[in-house]
Amino acid sequence: MLDLIMIILFAVAIFLVIYHHAIYPLMLKVITKNKNTNKLNPVIKKRRYMFSAEDKKLNCFSIIIPAFNEAKFIAEKIRNLSVIDYPSDRYELILLCDGCQDDTHQIAVQTVAELACLDLQVQLVNLKDNNGKVAALKKGVAIAKFDNIVFSDVSALLPVNSLLMLDSHFKNPTVGAVSGGYKFVQKGTAGEQCYWKYQSMLKSRESSIASVLGAHGAFYALRKSCYQDVPADTINDDFLIPMNVIKQGYRVIYEPRVVAIELEQVNLEQDMSRRLRIAAGNFQQLIYLLPLLSPKYGWNAINFASGKALRAVMPFIFIFIFISNIYLVPSHSFFLSLLACQISLYGLVMIINIFDISPKLNALRLICYLVNGYWVALKGSLKYIFGLQEKVWTKI
Repeated sequence: MLDLIMIILFAVAIFLVIYHHAIYPLMLKVITKNKNTNKLNPVIKKRRYMFSAEDKKLNCFSIIIPAFNEAKFIAEKIRNLSVIDYPSDRYELILLCDGCQDDTHQIAVQTVAELACLDLQVQLVNLKDNNGKVAALKKGVAIAKFDNIVFSDVSALLPVNSLLMLDSHFKNPTVGAVSGGYKFVQKGTAGEQCYWKYQSMLKSRESSIASVLGAHGAFYALRKSCYQDVPADTINDDFLIPMNVIKQGYRVIYEPRVVAIELEQVNLEQDMSRRLRIAAGNFQQLIYLLPLLSPKYGWNAINFASGKALRAVMPFIFIFIFISNIYLVPSHSFFLSLLACQISLYGLVMIINIFDISPKLNALRLICYLVNGYWVALKGSLKYIFGLQEKVWTKI
């Protein structure tokens, strides 16, 4: 009887892996194949820096940027926002230096005084203590003058039409938040590029049938009325904040036509720290957002369960598959073959990592990226479960 139960659980675990990686993306593709997306992809105006009477019809935005030890990029970010193609009286920059230990604040003061930046409305807040990103965002929202909020990272440059794109989407009263596209100025590995392309495709399809799950912290916006405070220990704030918008009955749209460019180039150690933090956040947000699995949320519940929720527990599913496979080996030679395949695959990835081999096959590169990603996800999840995750943000 125990063997039968284990076989059933083993089969269910295998199905969940296949469903998350293949069936769910295919399901989204079929559902969105003939869907009319014109309303979801409104025309982005081309203003060309020309003042007109139409400017008064544009939405107003408060761009909130928390900064911690960002001396390297802060000047370039301020200059970037000063040349956004949008009326200067319809957006503002709120820059919060969160207990910086470098020259971030001094450089920001000097930059906003430059001739090219004089038209930019700026609220420059120098916080004495480092209270964390979530606290800085909350402070920024509290002092924002306008009805729409834009969150962005210091190291991400925004396209000149970014606010025009947001305006076009916020004309739709059912839209509560919008997330832009995101790219690194320096391309990653082939496996990483393939994975990001896959994720962008999923986001577009999820957005077209309901809402995209979460946003890119580099650039996303929401109606101020939709903003809800998140717990102070929140790790992935750019996920929880948009998901709270969904809980209020609004849609969160993914707009890949306008892409923020990430300038930060991280080394292997920094990338590992970043991925560990995100993994811990994925597990944390699963706990916080369990109510979103309710059927009353329709497709959003399906998307959350099939995408983010399964991704958060996927490392533990793989562990269960491996352990249960060992237990079932005496039952049939089939399970011995499956175990041999698992050991061979994990062993191959381990050898590639140890000897720093660069596989020529794209499929193998993708497999290595996924296996390594789930290994990091496991460590990040355990780090959160055992309370080892940092409470206040640090520069990565």
